[in-house]
Amino acid sequence: MHWSMAVWMAAPSRWSWPTMTARPCWKFKMNTLHRRLAALLLGAVLLCSCSARVSVQTLPVEPPRAESPAATPTPAPTPTFTQAQKDYGSAALLTEPTVLVNVFLNDAAHGRTWDAESRAAAVQRTQMAVDWIAAQGEVYGAAVHLYCDRSADGSDATLTRSYLLQSAITGGENSSESTAFLDEMDALCESLAADSRLAAYGARHIGFLFYLPISGTSFTMAHYADDGEYFYYEYSCLYKTDAYTDGEDESPATYAHEILHLFGAPDLYAGSGDPYVDEALSAYVEKTYPDDIMLSTYEEDGISRFDEITKEISPLTAYCLGLADTCPELAEFPALATVTPGVFRQEAADAVPTAAPWPDAVAL
Repeated sequence: MHWSMAVWMAAPSRWSWPTMTARPCWKFKMNTLHRRLAALLLGAVLLCSCSARVSVQTLPVEPPRAESPAATPTPAPTPTFTQAQKDYGSAALLTEPTVLVNVFLNDAAHGRTWDAESRAAAVQRTQMAVDWIAAQGEVYGAAVHLYCDRSADGSDATLTRSYLLQSAITGGENSSESTAFLDEMDALCESLAADSRLAAYGARHIGFLFYLPISGTSFTMAHYADDGEYFYYEYSCLYKTDAYTDGEDESPATYAHEILHLFGAPDLYAGSGDPYVDEALSAYVEKTYPDDIMLSTYEEDGISRFDEITKEISPLTAYCLGLADTCPELAEFPALATVTPGVFRQEAADAVPTAAPWPDAVAL
């Protein structure tokens, strides 16, 4: 089953497909509802089953041209996550040290791979996105601690890897990647985390950036507090080119938008699936914060910028990320008071009291 149409039909409140014919002014995150239901039904079985350990290679000079070796099953350990980990997932708050690991996915069997030039450009756009996020944090007096590959060409083998895909990839405007692909990425996250580079950076948290060598609409698989111990590792899938343009690369603003999803930033455009982002709030953001990066990653004329990120993290998004302990919208939109920065939920906080609401939240 694909998460695209299947999840939309089952849970339309989480997100919706674009209805416009022109390219949309947003990128999006996906929930794990369909996989959460499977986990709840098979929870007892999963604790006794095996998980796949996948093979990860250090970045070669040229993309690999052979199929990935078969995954070797290893016993799945009994989950020992703390309550905070069950709430936040692998990436918690921007103000806590977090390592971002780049993984370039190669579909060598179909000739879809990353060349050295394209890899280097993607790494540089990632650096631009991380630097922009840090600069935005400074606006709110917050220190952002994100560690990423700082080499010019993605040659830091500690933070940038390549991987030969075993499942098919689809891309396209709806990015209808299969459950097999998502499961493979989950297993890849676990393998990479087991080969941990967190200690070297004094970090306790990790997020993954998967780069797909095809055209699509980038998305993020964020952990939800409702997931508990399941789907702990969070990752963004970043396509080589934007499906809504004529072969144009995904922009640094798109990279920043997806990275911010890892840390609790909601989609603020109409159709967002976050419980507290309704039509009234989306309309308010469009009028009050038209440059918020969680509203749109494109410029006013619909183009993408590659030399700089012209967007902003609005006070509302800063509040959801934990960069600020309040925002002006709390009085007009009281549902925001239930937000726990960095934590996504399927329902409102009062329905899933696994984490305390943001303390001392007050309206300005």
